[in-house]
Amino acid sequence: MKTSNNSARPVTLCSCFLAVSFALFLTVFPLAAANPTDYQQKLPAIRKLITETMAKDKLQAVLLGVSVEGKELLILAEGETMTGVPATADMHFRNGNVAVAYMGNLFYQLVDDGIVKADDPVGKWLPDLPESQTVTLEMLINGTAGYPDFMPMDLFQKKLYANPFHQWTPQELIKLAFTEKPKFKPGSDWNYAHTNFVILGLALEKAAVKPFGELMQERVLTPFGMQETAAPGTPYIPEPVLHSYTDERGYYEDATFWNPSWSLARGAVQYTTIGDTLAGFRAVGQGQRLKPATFQAMLAPQTPGMKFWTKDMYYAQGIVVNKGWLTQAPSFAGLFGTAGYHPAKDITIALWCTRSIDASSEGNPISGLYQRLTKILTSEN
Repeated sequence: MKTSNNSARPVTLCSCFLAVSFALFLTVFPLAAANPTDYQQKLPAIRKLITETMAKDKLQAVLLGVSVEGKELLILAEGETMTGVPATADMHFRNGNVAVAYMGNLFYQLVDDGIVKADDPVGKWLPDLPESQTVTLEMLINGTAGYPDFMPMDLFQKKLYANPFHQWTPQELIKLAFTEKPKFKPGSDWNYAHTNFVILGLALEKAAVKPFGELMQERVLTPFGMQETAAPGTPYIPEPVLHSYTDERGYYEDATFWNPSWSLARGAVQYTTIGDTLAGFRAVGQGQRLKPATFQAMLAPQTPGMKFWTKDMYYAQGIVVNKGWLTQAPSFAGLFGTAGYHPAKDITIALWCTRSIDASSEGNPISGLYQRLTKILTSEN
């Protein structure tokens, strides 16, 4: 196990946005000053939790990062990335739908700059889509568009598992999605659809007249100090790599380099590190680069009452609001993760794990671990 406690290296942020972000932070969430000593006292309980969970759930590796007020409290790597190869804290991995939170921030930056409006119909740029004059850009980012999700479709699943290295195009995915009809009237319900993010990426790059990957780099990754995060457009991940394993095709195999091109908007399918996730998710959770009113719109509760969402736990615009935490929880090809930010306490968590061959393939092994971790960090004792 490799750890670093209370590192002297601060999470890199773009200082020119701190004044606006701090004002917003006070407006939207009450800010409580952290006592570093209190959090240091929680480290033994956190390490014990990781060790016990790895043994109980038969995890292959766990990477964990925790920061308080932007300063690293703990960076931990435990287990193996491959047999005989220890996991290390600087390893790269796919961040999955954590990038949806970055997409949300980017989208509202474009709103602030007058490039798009939140209620613009997607048909302004993609007129051939179903309900193109009714579905808005904001509906795409918060899951209320009603568009079908191609991911669970038999046609997609069959092709995916026959060749998990296939390079999917946005047009191919959209065509596949609309072999089914929209699920509901736009704005009337919620469903998680990868289709939404693929479409949103195309619409925003047309509106800004720039590839979505360039928009993400210029407006999110660079200003938030995320030097180890990129969207290469291929299955490439730079060394060192956290390998992931899955039995989705009926046998346990290394799925690290399965092609994730279907999973999000072109230009938002990223690899990252624990350190970059701490920096980026905190910046998004503070509304950096957004006007205060725009950040409030990003977190507005538009989905309570839809499906299982409530006023205390709901899908906002690109991010989940859950009892004081802002979160996203990706899983892909045997890699499971969660990023979380607690605005009132200014705590950020980045947590990823992989399964061993002896682990149960049912459920997400990270969810219970994350819940217990957040309880330790937010408890007063």
